[in-house]
Amino acid sequence: MKKNFYYLFFISVGCLLINSCDVGEPTRYSETKPVPLERIQSITAANNFIVITADYTTPNSCWHFYKSEISNNDTTIYIKIYAKYDGQNCTPLVGSITHIDTIFLNKAGFKKLKFWQSDSLYKDTTIVFAADYDITFPDFYVEKGSDSDSSYISFRGRKIHPYLFEIEATGWGDYGTGISLATVPKPNKLFFQLMAECGVNPPNIWVKAVRTAVITADILDTVNTLAFTNLYRHTDTIVVNR
Repeated sequence: MKKNFYYLFFISVGCLLINSCDVGEPTRYSETKPVPLERIQSITAANNFIVITADYTTPNSCWHFYKSEISNNDTTIYIKIYAKYDGQNCTPLVGSITHIDTIFLNKAGFKKLKFWQSDSLYKDTTIVFAADYDITFPDFYVEKGSDSDSSYISFRGRKIHPYLFEIEATGWGDYGTGISLATVPKPNKLFFQLMAECGVNPPNIWVKAVRTAVITADILDTVNTLAFTNLYRHTDTIVVNR
């Protein structure tokens, strides 16, 4: 009788253990992967950082933000967003997530943002980061000479952004060899020269040329004088002081 009791006890315990393992719910499958940029909502700049709000495309609406991978060398910023799926039942319709990233920057200037699209493709956008800068050089326009003897030159400077100053230089040049605007840094001065590019086309095809350059505020703040001359025709030099 006692032997039968132990036999029944072990059978009962074994059944309980077996039943306790069968919870009636399968293990959920989870997945994590990078997701491509859908659109940029906004990019705002503060004292030493930018804030990026953007939407990213997910396979369906059950995916959620997992992490950001950001590499930043102060001129090019790579942004890769990961989403995670926890195994819920979801309709097979494309979804999206919105995420905000804050990126700290060490210096002002042009910043290229590269958003991951695939392992071989990024979507690029360029911004100007200049929270602590403001152009203080005055706008100007000066012209000299005459078109009749190809001695005409003009020099214009204007603020196109709190951090950007555009230079427009006009003069006569040799179209056959090409015309470019060279910038020569000097102590407390930037010197612009309308010059010939290297080329093999026949020379002495004289044309009036307009060339532009953009100066950033951090560079412009270190100079007091901007000057321009046309080396082609040995024309006058225009000097503008702050």
